[in-house]
Amino acid sequence: MSETLLLLHARAAGREILLPVSDLREVVASTAVTPLPGGPPGIQGVVLHQGEFLPVLDWTAIQGCPARLEPTVAIAVLRPRLGLPLEGLTGTVAAPVEGWLDSVEGDPWGPILAGLCRIGDRDLHLLDPDRLLAMLHRLRKGR
Repeated sequence: MSETLLLLHARAAGREILLPVSDLREVVASTAVTPLPGGPPGIQGVVLHQGEFLPVLDWTAIQGCPARLEPTVAIAVLRPRLGLPLEGLTGTVAAPVEGWLDSVEGDPWGPILAGLCRIGDRDLHLLDPDRLLAMLHRLRKGR
């Protein structure tokens, strides 16, 4: 029996992405984001989640992201307490551990991706939450 990884298949910033379910606390319905005047780069604001403020990622801070995004339908809450706005949810998929490919060279999202996974006849990008957080820290330091 081969080991599998459970992934959330979603749409964010105009792209189809995969997120490891093990990196998620939960996925919740979207709510209005309150902007933070002078807030850190890469964060569009906060939402109230379980009685605490949850910072929400600003996808436009990522190189290659469209300036205008579709409406958010859900927020993926990562374990390190960061909300990822999602434009759509497809569901969960199981991917074989050995089914991964390298990311496409030259992809502006390359620094936050862990690779490509073939799901059916499509190659979908796996978002790496640790790389995403590292990018946010670099943005904050460069401020």
